[in-house]
Amino acid sequence: MSATIDTAKAFMSRQHGDITAIYTWVNDERALVLVPTYRKNAPWYIVCESAAYKYDDHRYLAAQCAKACEVLGIEASTTNWVRIATIIHDGLPDLIRIPTRPESKPEGKKYGELKVMANGTQIGGEDILIENEAPSYA
Repeated sequence: MSATIDTAKAFMSRQHGDITAIYTWVNDERALVLVPTYRKNAPWYIVCESAAYKYDDHRYLAAQCAKACEVLGIEASTTNWVRIATIIHDGLPDLIRIPTRPESKPEGKKYGELKVMANGTQIGGEDILIENEAPSYA
C-alpha cells in the first residue's frame, strides 16, 4: 500500500539539504516525516508523536538514526547520523506545537466572493459558500 503526502496540505516543511522534514498528520496523528528531497519514490522515515518522547534518550536517538539512514537510502556514516539526529531533535518542539488535526475547510457551492479593500487595493477576502447541509432526522 502506498501513500502520498501533499506538502501544500502539510502544516509545514523544512529542507535540510538532501532531506526534507515534513510536519504533517499520518493516520490522524501528528508526525515528522523525513523524505529524501531529490529522489522520487524513495522510502520515508516517520517519527510519530506517540513515540516522540523516546527520541529524547540519546541512545535511542542514535539507534534510530542508523535505521533512518538505512530507510532513506543514505550512507550510514557518523556525519549522516548527526545530521538526522539534529533534524529530529530540533524538530520535536515543532512536532508537538502543530494542531492535533488538520484544519478543515468549509465545503459547499460558491455563491460569491467577499473582498476586503483598503484605499482601492484588495487586502483580503474569501469565498462565500452555500454550505452543504447534513441530513437531519426527527
